Amino acid sequence: MKKESIQFSQWKVLRGKHRPNNEEWVLQPDEDGFIRLRIDGDTARMGGVNWSSDRYLVIDMTSDMDAVTTVDISFFGNTGMCTEDGGKKEDSKREDSKLSYQMLPAKRVQLVVKLDELKSRRHFLPALPGTLKGQVRGKPADIAVMNAVELTVHPGYSHIFRSFTIHGIYLSDQIPDRRVQGKPMVDEMGQWIQKDWNTKTHSRDELVAYLKQEYRRAKEDNHYPGNWSRYGGYRKIEFETTGYFHTHFDGKRWWLADPDGYAFFSNGVCYGSRMGDFGFTDRMESLYSWLPGKNDTIYQKAWTTADQIPEFVKRNGVDAGKGRYLFNFARANMIRAFGPEDWWDAWVAINGSRLKRWGFNTIGVGVNNYMDEKVMEYLDKVKIPFVWTLKEFPQTRNMIFRDFPDVFSREFAENAEQFAEKQLSPFVGNPYMIGYFVNNEPEWLFQASVNPAERAFAHQERLATKDVLINKLKEKYGTVVALNRAWNKTFKGFDDLYVPFENADTFTAQSEEDMKWLREILLKKYASVTAEALHKVDPDHMNLGMRYGSISRNELAGAESYDVLSYNCYRESAVPSLSEISGTLDMPAIIGEWHIGGGDRGLLSHGLLSSPTQEERGKACEYYMQGAMSHRNCVGIHYFEMNDQPLLGRFDGECMQHGMIDVCNRPYQELVEHFVHTNSHLYEYVLGEMEPTATRGIIRRSQ
Repeated sequence: MKKESIQFSQWKVLRGKHRPNNEEWVLQPDEDGFIRLRIDGDTARMGGVNWSSDRYLVIDMTSDMDAVTTVDISFFGNTGMCTEDGGKKEDSKREDSKLSYQMLPAKRVQLVVKLDELKSRRHFLPALPGTLKGQVRGKPADIAVMNAVELTVHPGYSHIFRSFTIHGIYLSDQIPDRRVQGKPMVDEMGQWIQKDWNTKTHSRDELVAYLKQEYRRAKEDNHYPGNWSRYGGYRKIEFETTGYFHTHFDGKRWWLADPDGYAFFSNGVCYGSRMGDFGFTDRMESLYSWLPGKNDTIYQKAWTTADQIPEFVKRNGVDAGKGRYLFNFARANMIRAFGPEDWWDAWVAINGSRLKRWGFNTIGVGVNNYMDEKVMEYLDKVKIPFVWTLKEFPQTRNMIFRDFPDVFSREFAENAEQFAEKQLSPFVGNPYMIGYFVNNEPEWLFQASVNPAERAFAHQERLATKDVLINKLKEKYGTVVALNRAWNKTFKGFDDLYVPFENADTFTAQSEEDMKWLREILLKKYASVTAEALHKVDPDHMNLGMRYGSISRNELAGAESYDVLSYNCYRESAVPSLSEISGTLDMPAIIGEWHIGGGDRGLLSHGLLSSPTQEERGKACEYYMQGAMSHRNCVGIHYFEMNDQPLLGRFDGECMQHGMIDVCNRPYQELVEHFVHTNSHLYEYVLGEMEPTATRGIIRRSQ
């Protein structure tokens, strides 16, 4: 392995303080909690070292923090240079690309960056030992044209950040063999050893006694409120009976109706069918105080490998997951209490009872993301309506950008037909299925500034989609002279548009408008082809849309193909986005994911939004729920998620304290009480008989 070190003297400190410590640098944050370093140089040669796309940037580091460390690595080209104080020159543009990682605190770890990731073929980066969640932001870029790099370290909004030590920085031709060593962080029940809190479980005996108590309660108390239908609908209001869930507009607001015709609002919990998450253990074994053998017959169901997790495979490939082991402490805890044969039945009883007692009438299922091998049996037992997220969205050999396919190709249409048949056939005739999300958080949309139409013109292949877009431009402009005048270009003919070119959305104001117009054409095709194929296989269940990671007017193109518009909304309130939808397109909408995390119960990350205590978290959740329930276009909200994530990260490194229950299956009681209060008045909020609370709760957004 060839290594080339970058000396600390090559870096400039833009934010924070530093002091040398022998061969290391110890950096302390500024008053805002930030550290920022920059290195300049000639194109693709910075710090006297050759940077190329087939190399790895390795940062050997330790953060002295009480939670995750966020590390951003920003790359700048000729138009993205920074000033000495970290600001931007007046004539500069934003950075070309940025890679963001969350890192394990208080342990020496190696952050390894494959410089080829700047090409932005994917949004999510793989989780490796010590590296938690990683993401790519920016248009596709090439390290060969970069001449400045910035390294920014920050803790989020509320964590204690004492110092950050850099042991070394180098470029390597190969990925190093990374292991994380140190004292155990995770106890035998999956909890953080070094932290304590008032609901922490302190022994196996305490765990077993509590779970058996919950099981006894579940068998005695398992029902909806008395004025709810068997599906969780509202018995006081009846609409048309179809035998399936469907939409209804009563002249004032949108509703869902259950199969018996009762008014229905989908109040759900994402992944409520699943007992906890699997978290990585490989090359971090010393951080666990206890792990059973991988062939242990008692805990066999608590082990898996990453190649068995569909979303990991989708992002990284099957081979990347082979031999990478994950362990599920939440499952192991249930096995401790009920044994390897009976733990699952006990979980079904406890969980189903809780959902009904707490006032939830929908389970969000996402087997595209997680291993959930008995989900169909679970749904049949609990008799709670569910929404399903389809997996393996149809692709094409040549993708336009990330997971956006060549939507006008015959290949896409054929794959959509196969997708529909495979995904929906098991649900035909099932009255408990509310509907299906066609996709979940498509990766192409995580980079909102990237237009698939612009990427089609930049593509090296002659795509069917490129044919359609060029024909649209021919129809609009008639002659290449008119196109050149509008775009300020010198094309000799329309055939010149087949030669790949970048940045078509920046030539002129008119080219920008044209790209927006063409983008709408692509999105309508993207939605309609799959919708038609799905409806042909299953005309009875509702198409709930793409469940976009966010929503704006740009994403409303193609919405006419859906029965319900869906998106995930991690904000203090969903009302502004719902109002934007209703102001543009009057149709029912479901919030597919939302959450407020907690900052006081022993996990490394507190959620995309977080409150400092469970009580404030509960207030913030009530504010969100009641506002959404009261909106005329909202027909459902689904909380993400039932379980906390593993302390050292799930398949993609997420490790958030956002669940309703912890790893020991113990509810966050203060939070749950607020859920129960709002849910017990669900239909009163929907009908406007009760005003939403004005109490927002203390809430912060993670940086």
